[in-house]
Amino acid sequence: MKTRRFAVLSHTLPPSPSGQAVMLYRVLSGFDPEEYYVISRDAYERNPQEAFLPVEYFDVRPPRWLQLLTSIKFPLPVRDLIDAVATILWRTYKLVQIGKKNPVRAIIAGTGDIADIPAGFLASKMLRVDFHAYIFDDYVYQWTGLYRVLAKMMSPLIFRLSAGVIGPNEYICDEYSRRYNINCALVRNPCSMEELDAPVNDQWPDGEGRIKIIYTGAIYHANYDCFHNLVSAMNLLQEQAIELHIYTAQTVEQLTAQGIKGERIFIHTHIPYQQILKEQRQADILFLPLAFNSPIPEVLRTSAPGKMGEYLASGRPILAHVPADSFVAYYMKMKQCSTVAAKNDPSDLAAHILKLIVDGDYRCAIVKNGRRQARLDFDPRISYTQLNNHLSSSKTNRKTK
Repeated sequence: MKTRRFAVLSHTLPPSPSGQAVMLYRVLSGFDPEEYYVISRDAYERNPQEAFLPVEYFDVRPPRWLQLLTSIKFPLPVRDLIDAVATILWRTYKLVQIGKKNPVRAIIAGTGDIADIPAGFLASKMLRVDFHAYIFDDYVYQWTGLYRVLAKMMSPLIFRLSAGVIGPNEYICDEYSRRYNINCALVRNPCSMEELDAPVNDQWPDGEGRIKIIYTGAIYHANYDCFHNLVSAMNLLQEQAIELHIYTAQTVEQLTAQGIKGERIFIHTHIPYQQILKEQRQADILFLPLAFNSPIPEVLRTSAPGKMGEYLASGRPILAHVPADSFVAYYMKMKQCSTVAAKNDPSDLAAHILKLIVDGDYRCAIVKNGRRQARLDFDPRISYTQLNNHLSSSKTNRKTK
């Protein structure tokens, strides 16, 4: 029986349009399909019109009895505890079954589901293979309530006994290195080769044209206040004829209920992914927000949104409206590839928008720098090499004194 190099466990997989699934598609596409397989809590039925990875897909769906158990109306903390523990144990059992029939040398588990990292870790010990934690978002602070307590209790043991921990940017790697006294390997969230190779649109509206600010992606608690600020900033710049175009899975009704509405706000839903990339390249300004007021500020501080690389590769000016202590603010300022509005203030945001509109030399400079950084840091071939080198070299992730 052939032993493959690794298995990847993630709550979401390609062809899902979620950020984690898209990043996995781009990073894993560099590997030989014979080297690995993927596992998720959901079953994926192949459709030739969708972008699946060319590997085997396995699932660890919960059985009927577990669904019934976790649906019982216990008090909330008790229900969360039962749900987490039962799911971890069931998922571990299923992973061991899959691993025995389809042996691998390592299991890689991502964040996003409270059970994936502990289940992947336990299964790796039972199968006697390496375990690697892939930290797309801070595993402890992406949760609230009892889930956060459980994650905080489990994390030190899991990460210190793992063969490796992987993070998508310097902030999360430094945080985990400090918090758990481990080494954390950097594997950036890449853009696509199509974006890097696409021709650059260097047009800018003349004095009569409307200025299109474009945002692509989900709108939720991680950026609500940024959109409220943007709507207010647009109202302060009435004479500039600015339009906001939002490409998202959220409905008009959902966004309207959150106060994201106006005569110059246009919401486009259910747009194919390739069309989204095309729209990014047609923007006059691309909007990159992270909330100033969020229930998970620790996650946003160390976040590296998947659209960051996409935006840099687009060849269009970027307006980053993010907290000053965030990785996005640090990177964009250090590389000088975006204007950064780091105050929770519509007037300040309006001033940054106006600078992009009136200062053509500044726009050209940040676009040029952004394209350069996309090739230097966000090329998917680089991310593949980073992960491949990590898997080839990792023996222990414990720091040596």
